[in-house]
Amino acid sequence: MAGTDWSLQALGISPYRGNAYDLRVDLNYRNLQQLPTDLFSLGELQWLNLNVNKLKDLPAEMAMLGRLKWLYLENNSFQKCPEVVCKLTELVRLYFSCNSLTELPRAIVNLTHLRWIDLSDNRFAEFPTVLCSGSLACLEKLFLDNNQITSLPNQIASMKSLKLLWINDNRLEWLPHALCELTCLEDLQLKNNPLRCLPVFLASKLSNLKIFEWQECPLIQQLTEACQKGIQGLGEHQDQIIKKAEKRRMVHFRTEAGLDGGRERPCYLMRTRPRGVAVIIDNFCTLEAEESLNGRASSQSSSDGREDAKEQDNTDRLRSVLIKLGFNVRIMRGLMSLDIISALRFLSLEDHSYFDCVIVCILSRGARGGKIIGPDGIAVEVQQLTDIFSRTNCPTLADKPKLFFLQILEGNVKAKLSPRVHVSKDTTIPTTPTLIPNDYDFLLTFALIPKEATSDSLPSVYHFYVGVLFDMLETFARKLNLLDLMTTVHGEVKKRRLRSKNSPEERVQISPEIQTTLRYNLYLSMGSPSTGQGTSGGSKSVPSSRASTMLS
Repeated sequence: MAGTDWSLQALGISPYRGNAYDLRVDLNYRNLQQLPTDLFSLGELQWLNLNVNKLKDLPAEMAMLGRLKWLYLENNSFQKCPEVVCKLTELVRLYFSCNSLTELPRAIVNLTHLRWIDLSDNRFAEFPTVLCSGSLACLEKLFLDNNQITSLPNQIASMKSLKLLWINDNRLEWLPHALCELTCLEDLQLKNNPLRCLPVFLASKLSNLKIFEWQECPLIQQLTEACQKGIQGLGEHQDQIIKKAEKRRMVHFRTEAGLDGGRERPCYLMRTRPRGVAVIIDNFCTLEAEESLNGRASSQSSSDGREDAKEQDNTDRLRSVLIKLGFNVRIMRGLMSLDIISALRFLSLEDHSYFDCVIVCILSRGARGGKIIGPDGIAVEVQQLTDIFSRTNCPTLADKPKLFFLQILEGNVKAKLSPRVHVSKDTTIPTTPTLIPNDYDFLLTFALIPKEATSDSLPSVYHFYVGVLFDMLETFARKLNLLDLMTTVHGEVKKRRLRSKNSPEERVQISPEIQTTLRYNLYLSMGSPSTGQGTSGGSKSVPSSRASTMLS
């Protein structure tokens, strides 16, 4: 639409008055790449529709539209929010759907009158925490459908006026208890996310909630049946859980500093010493042997470029961290497929009555679809391993956290699969298959390193996920809820890259995932409780006779 006369008149557009006598201009479906110059002389303009054009940016002159209240920018080519938008301080509604935004500018907090913002169908991989600023106190409706968001921040609790939150068709793996503090919320939509669990106080705290959409989320069966009965059914189910937890003293409330003035949030009661058993199954030792036999270089540089001593035993590093966290640690190396199953079965048959938790860490080859491959080349389904610790198979760990940390190097699978004891039939199949039982109190995190990824050495791959995870556990286990910590770990891992075998210039991104049915926050720390943890009593020690039999 090139031409010397670039104006509203040339486009055949005239400003008009709406029902409220506000001045409006409608420029949608005009194939615009820039705005008419005389538009900026309309100082009284309050409503501007720029939907379905080819705009990539907005000129600084747009700041002259200081009385603008409604701005439509949907279906354009914006890769970032133009800074000039943040100068339109009278904005009440901002429509930004169907663009390519990945973040919002910090200056968005200047829009103190903003009540409605639509960010659907963009490329947000993280929730835009800038919206949680106290400056946006008027924000009532937030649309984030069809992005790539995996979690919500605890800071969301500061969005006190929020009445509507749509976050359908994302990648939400878990929801924080902070969500329950949005007491004005009336409409919450979470459809088509890989959620397995919901915050246990959701129904009781969100007393104004009228619309709750959860369809196509693979919630565990108990929750699915409750949600099918509506908000009231969910409330009754969660009330039963809360009463049971109070009766058995399974939970306490801990003040989380720095979040909205120090809100108290429910946590698993971790009071035994030792906390429980932690098993490390390390099949990387067999891969290292294969590297030596194949004559591969044994450079010890880690994924972030630091040099490791050749003698360093990485498994002992993991053991050291787990011991500091208060666990009895057992290390098993080079287990064949059936041996992995047997080892975990024996663990599940032990008496965990005196313990609060169990950890299983597996480092091995594997395959997409949730499979671990032993040195014999036979695949074991991860769900078969986690099901060993279900309420039925391991009753002494019922209602206690069961944690699985997996780092898998993609490998070849033989046609034969290990024998299955139980096959879970789940009618809802998410993008990644369900890898944990249909029950509460499980957490599984995993990173699959694809075949095309390569590195200088096996130790560098080893450190790519588990190394980052355990470094952060050692540093932040006392300060951060485990799921918040895992979100931080996964964000760090996604920033790193491995080289691709296909091309020296190509880099492979690893995208770890979380599957969880944890009902409460979990802190894997030893020592005295932090301020605000409640009066749950001191730590409960395992009797010496029992402890001696559990030590490896």
